[in-house]
Amino acid sequence: MRFRAIRGWCLSLLAVSPLLFATRASAAEAPSQGVVLDAEPRTFAEAKALPSQLTGSAACDLGLGKTPDITVSQTVDVSQAVPGCKSAEAVITQTLTLPDGSHVERRFSIMDDAPGTQLPPPPPRPRIHVRCEAKRLELSVEGVPEAPLLTLEPIGIGATSASVKFRVSRDSEARFLPLLVRDDAGARRALEELGLLIKAVPARLYGRDMDLEADSVAGLAAAIERARKRVALASGDEPEQSPTPPRDFLAPDLEGDRPPLETGAPEELGEVQPSQGRFKSGSPVDSDLFWRQGRLCVAQQDTGKRMRCYDPVARRWGKAVPLDRGDQAAWGSFEGCSGNILMGTRSVRLPGEPVLRLSPRAVLFWRSQEHEAVVLEVPEGDGPPRLRAPEAEELKKAMRASTGSRLFAEGRFILDENNKQFCSTHRPLGCWSLRWDGPQGDETFNELSEARVSPDGRWVAYMRGPAPGKADSDDETRTLVLRSLALGPYVAPRVLASTAPRLVRTDVVMQKPTWEGPSLKWGDAERVFRARISCDLGQDPRIPFELETRRWVRPYGNNASLAACRGDPVIMYQRLAAPGGLEFGRGPVVVAGDSPSSDGDMKMRCEPGRLSLWMEGVPGFPALTLAANMGAFGAVRWDLAPETEARLQALLARDDAPAREALAAFARLVKMNDDARDGSFGMNKEEGRISRMGCLSTALEAISARRALAEGVHPELHGSLKTEGACARRYGMRDLQQRLKAATPPLPLRVGAVKGKAEVIGRVPFVPTLPPWRTPTLYWRDGTLCRVQPDGAQVRCYDPAAREWGPVVARQDRPFPREDLLLKSQYAPGMCYPVGSRAIPGSEQMPNVLPLSSRASLFADLSLGELAPEFQVIEVPEDAGPVRTRAPTVEELALAARNGGGSASLGEGRFLLLSPKDERSPWLCTAVRPWLCWKLPLESEAYGVRAPLVSPDGRWLSYVRIPWGKPDDPEKYPKELVLLPLTPIP
Repeated sequence: MRFRAIRGWCLSLLAVSPLLFATRASAAEAPSQGVVLDAEPRTFAEAKALPSQLTGSAACDLGLGKTPDITVSQTVDVSQAVPGCKSAEAVITQTLTLPDGSHVERRFSIMDDAPGTQLPPPPPRPRIHVRCEAKRLELSVEGVPEAPLLTLEPIGIGATSASVKFRVSRDSEARFLPLLVRDDAGARRALEELGLLIKAVPARLYGRDMDLEADSVAGLAAAIERARKRVALASGDEPEQSPTPPRDFLAPDLEGDRPPLETGAPEELGEVQPSQGRFKSGSPVDSDLFWRQGRLCVAQQDTGKRMRCYDPVARRWGKAVPLDRGDQAAWGSFEGCSGNILMGTRSVRLPGEPVLRLSPRAVLFWRSQEHEAVVLEVPEGDGPPRLRAPEAEELKKAMRASTGSRLFAEGRFILDENNKQFCSTHRPLGCWSLRWDGPQGDETFNELSEARVSPDGRWVAYMRGPAPGKADSDDETRTLVLRSLALGPYVAPRVLASTAPRLVRTDVVMQKPTWEGPSLKWGDAERVFRARISCDLGQDPRIPFELETRRWVRPYGNNASLAACRGDPVIMYQRLAAPGGLEFGRGPVVVAGDSPSSDGDMKMRCEPGRLSLWMEGVPGFPALTLAANMGAFGAVRWDLAPETEARLQALLARDDAPAREALAAFARLVKMNDDARDGSFGMNKEEGRISRMGCLSTALEAISARRALAEGVHPELHGSLKTEGACARRYGMRDLQQRLKAATPPLPLRVGAVKGKAEVIGRVPFVPTLPPWRTPTLYWRDGTLCRVQPDGAQVRCYDPAAREWGPVVARQDRPFPREDLLLKSQYAPGMCYPVGSRAIPGSEQMPNVLPLSSRASLFADLSLGELAPEFQVIEVPEDAGPVRTRAPTVEELALAARNGGGSASLGEGRFLLLSPKDERSPWLCTAVRPWLCWKLPLESEAYGVRAPLVSPDGRWLSYVRIPWGKPDDPEKYPKELVLLPLTPIP
């Protein structure tokens, strides 16, 4: 009897046709027989008889000149049996390589088992026949009657290699379409096998478009996957995640179907070590935790012969007594070896995780991937073992007779402490979160193990491991925790409501970000809200389309940063997915009770051949309409519809405020799409132009450029505009570039006059942290530039007047001059930021630039782009009044710069340095209106500039010069600390 341990797809080899090599010599005289990939061997004898190594190939004439062969290979590794423990094993690895360069593998593990000693195996993987015929590649799955022949036609040679690119032939398309709308068992098997086969053939496109359903091969793969999920949902499965999250997290709207489980506060009983006897030759045996006569007993591991027991009612430990597990201890023991379990006189492989022995010949198992409890049972006489559903009475009886198990509520539910959930043992099957809170907060990140429920179901004990950040690999100490358990009145429904979102026909709405609750603590699992909307684009009715909206709500920050945060902040991720891989998303921070976000509702509507998106409540908003270019199997390419371009052109020609507001809202909507956003300033232009939405990334640049011209801000954006190509010509980008260039005033800082005076004063192993970071490693003090030494306890300072380094001194002797002007928190942008006595949720688009006082701090608002900053002061009043935002003044910026230990401020507070993360050089920007920015050319194109820091007197600029585009190799490409004198800015 064989046993397959690995069922995942990989193309099988084997048995290269005897005609294969003769065919290569006479290809003009007879059609190619290709290669035949045999089905999985049925017995160990068949597998062992195969050659230990085998390779083969077949020529493939696709009419494109010389193309790569179809190649196959196989290896067979046989391991010997371990007497009394493990049977001999043959592991077969099979590989197929197609002319397009794709490599597909599968592995089989076949054991030398005596007949009737193991569970019946699943059906073997089928035979595959691959050949080139009539200048096409044919792949057939034999032995699966419902699987049609797949024929691929070449469409050319790849641009970066000699590999062939394929498309699905028209006759194959006609054969596959009927299969995609069926949900019977035969169709399910065919969809599984074909899906695993077709997903190995690369799609035609490159780069970011690899995941698009944009050609027939990718379209077929996506259509098969959609059909497979639909069939799985129809049969009651949840195909999206494995293991599936708890129902109350997957579908918060179904909170009402959660069984009323109540758990008491955790009681920590002391520190213990993991059970020493829990594994024996790979199988679980005995836990050092067990229940006896209503008390929780712990075997003392120093001798293994004594135990102490805890009375949960009296809440006290008893004295140490001789170890006695009782007559029923064997019912919790699972003897065996090497993944097997002893059932009577047989050694049977484990079908899951053993939970409780129900009889000498029956054991309850838990399958966490399937969320299912099953009973493995062997007959008294001959005959193979079998799996069956557990019976309520046998679970109730075994639980009460045991020394503790994971069952409770008379066996109706089981604890899955590893996944922090509890699940039903009988149909309908479902799992729900445990919601266990420890004394230090939620236990989500703590490893829980060895849960033991008392036989009466009133108590549960388990071992709690340390949090991941505090875990010591050499210390296995665990905390022993006890809780009470109580299940309220509960009648299980005949069928649980599906957690799959209901399919409706309506406009899609991505609502403005708001959150009403519940309160989420650090470590709480996310809440997921989903909706599925039928989408009719005029496609073949056998290829159903759907739009899907998702909203994830997660805790914001951690315990330390949340302690001072106002309200109940959460981070909310919203995503809208359309056919063709088109996605829009945003991730704002939301505080319960705050006024509604200004982002507004985004709506989407499907129409034949069209998809329209718009923002509600924006007068004159130019709806984004995309034209669907339909391909085979529902493959979609999106193009900007002519009506959208007409709307944009009309608005771009206007200079009034309503037009600018409508265009700004349009840009916010479009930037929710990754391709359009990544095609904007500072990103890789060529990659960003491979857009799913035509010229929209160019339209965003035109909108930003028009805004700059209208408002007279940030004129040097012309340096980032792309002026070549059809999209650039359509939106007049060259003309915009010239107009912006003409509007650009000269750089106020005369860098050229002092560049030759730049001095390299040392090397640094990494880019230092600067003020206002809480622990800066580079700062100014008393007219010298101080660098913290690698040990963190000493500093060394450079005197620019004397042009020499001073001695190394203790850091406490030359500390940062004004620690009150440093950040009070070191959490990354997006965490809570403390100002005065408050803490406000930050944002990645609002990085801190300069603390001005204990109650005010300057931020750069980058919501319009990294190269379009708007500087604002967030100020906290002394009383309990609201936090306010205002424009900065030159005087307060100059004062803060003079009093600090270096900053981004220069020119007596009139200018600020900004360092966009993807730019080679920093930008010099005006601190107050009108906001203007210039690129600061401190180095040649061979170097990048990082960590610019201006001295408090404004006379010096330090920065780190790094080789641009080079690997991080300090020896070959060192990072150098540079000091540059500054001339007064007029």
